[in-house]
Order: sequence, then structure tokens, then C-alpha cells
Amino acid sequence: MQFEVTKQSLLKAISNVSGAVERKNTIPVLQNIKIEAQKNNYGDRVVLSATDMDILVTSAFEADIKTSGVTTVPAQMFFDIVRKIPEGAILLSQESPTILQIKAGKSKYSLPCIDASEFPNLSEGELGEEIEIKSEVLVTMIDKTRFAISSDETRYYLNGLYLHASSQGLRTVATDGHRLALAFTDLVLKTPFGVILPKKSVAEICKIVEGASQVKFAISRVKIKLVADQTMIVSKLIDGEFPDYDKVLPKNNSHVAVINKKIFFDAVDRVSTVATDRHRLVKMVVENGKATLQVSTNDGSFAHEEFELNYAGEPIETGFNSRYLLDIISQVDGDELLMRFKDGSSPALIEAKGMSAVFVIMPVRI
Repeated sequence: MQFEVTKQSLLKAISNVSGAVERKNTIPVLQNIKIEAQKNNYGDRVVLSATDMDILVTSAFEADIKTSGVTTVPAQMFFDIVRKIPEGAILLSQESPTILQIKAGKSKYSLPCIDASEFPNLSEGELGEEIEIKSEVLVTMIDKTRFAISSDETRYYLNGLYLHASSQGLRTVATDGHRLALAFTDLVLKTPFGVILPKKSVAEICKIVEGASQVKFAISRVKIKLVADQTMIVSKLIDGEFPDYDKVLPKNNSHVAVINKKIFFDAVDRVSTVATDRHRLVKMVVENGKATLQVSTNDGSFAHEEFELNYAGEPIETGFNSRYLLDIISQVDGDELLMRFKDGSSPALIEAKGMSAVFVIMPVRI
């Protein structure tokens, strides 16, 4: 195998696949990137691949291929060498089955190889209909919700992002039991489905989708395949049943406060400085024209903030985890948000005009 390529093309492809590399020192070949140089009638193409047995990412680029071939090299070392090499052309040559040589200008490096036959094949399986969506829409939907993915492994079915297609459109949902994030688009698909994408896969999808204009994906019972430009990801799905999130969404929250987003965020951020208990509790009182935030601890620490808002109704006294509240406020678009209450002991709903996402936060006992 021998081919020449620009540093920029090679580095981008390595970056695209490197997130799928197995970090634990288990099977040596899983810490490698597979390099496959293909010379055929359709043009010269190099494909890089990496997998941890749950995710497979491939990224292709055009190159001047002298001879075809395939091998695998250590991912981290490969990435570091290419990253540090000066801009320009890079020549990769496999001089023997166990050594890959990298040349750039007067620089020369040799990397150990593991035979590509040891590299596992993560098959796609039988996939459903191919779905096309604007990458910007998909990234926004994921970004608005993935912060609420649970890290509690006892409820493994919450350790991912729920991708749900129904008669109401395509949705992404995440919850950890304390808060829920839902983003939506009116894209209605022929076949409804509901699958849970693992947290690591969600991160890799965001990385490869960025910069692409359109994204295509298809789903089987156990896997998802997503293609953006010359990069593809195949990922296993979480085998579990996601909760009926529609039942969690408050339906009768008729008390509505209109709040300046920045003022709200800054006030919560300031009072949370003294919140040291496990719940990082912030007491919140909403009444005519104003809101007060208060934190007090057993050691005598105390914080109090007051700010104006647009609200005319019964006083609401409630409490929230300050970190969860800050996470949600930071996801809101625009200058104002709507915070909808039923009473002080029920979940609050947070949204904004014109935004295709809503958030639910559970109260903490005061």
C-alpha cells in the first residue's frame, strides 16, 4: 500500500473516526485505525475505520494511490504524528506487513501494524427506510436535549437519547428523572419508530454531522446507520424501553411567568455559590411582578436575590436543583423564557416563543 494525501484531508479523517477507538487496553487491534487504500475505476479513495465493537465510524477521502492495500496502525500515535507534521503532502507506505512508513518533507516516521484481518466487522443488519434531514436541524435537536441524559447505570434505558418518530413528527428526548428535555421538528416519516442512542454515539454523531449540509440515516431493530458527506457511523442501540415522556409533560400549568433569560441565569448562578447540599437547593418564590431566590445552609451560609418579571397570579413557592435549572436556562433561545407552574410541588415547564424545544424540571422539597 502506498498513497499521497494532504495533511488537512488525512487529519480530518483521523479526527472523524478517532472517537470510536477503544480506550481500554483489551483487544489490541481495537486501539488501531484501519487504513484501506482502494484504487478502482471510480477513482482513488482511502477509507479510515475505527470501532469499539459498539460503534463503527468510517471516513473517506480522495488520495493519489500508487498501490492499493489495507492495514491498521495505533490510533493515538497516528493522530499525534499527523497533527504535528508541517502542512503539505504526506506519503504513507507499507514497506512490510508490520510497518507503515510516514514521510512528509524531511520527516520520516514508522508505525507498527496489526494485520487488518484481525479488525472486527460491525455489520449494519437489515435497515429500514432511509431518512434525510438537514444536519443543522438534527444537531440542534440533539444539542437541546443531550444534557439531560442520565448517568445512572441502574436505569440503563435512560443512558441515551431517545429518537422518536410519530405522527407528530421527529423528536429527541432525554431525561434523568430530575429533568426532561424534548426537541422536535415537523418531519413526519412513513414508518414510526422509537430507539435509544447510546451517549457515546450521540457525541460521535454530533462530531461527524457538523459541517455537512444533509444527513441520511436508517434504523434496524438493533442498530442505526448515519451518513454525513464522506463519513459514516454504525452504532448499536440501547435495548430497553424508554418511558412514556408525554405523560411527564405538564398539561395544566396555567401560572405563567415571563422572565428575562440573562437576569434569571445570573441570579441563580450567584445564589448557587453557597448551595453545598446534595440537592444544591434554591428556593424560588414567584409573585406579582417579581421573583426571589434564596439559599441557606446548615453552616450559616445564606444568599438572597430578587429580580423583576412579568407575572400576575397566585404566589408560587417552590425549590429546584440549581445546577439542573442553570442547564435548562442555558439551552433557551432568545432573551425571554416562559416558566409555567401548576403549583409549588409540581413539575415546572420551561420554554420560549419560537423555539422547537421544551424542558421540564422536577421540584425539590423545600
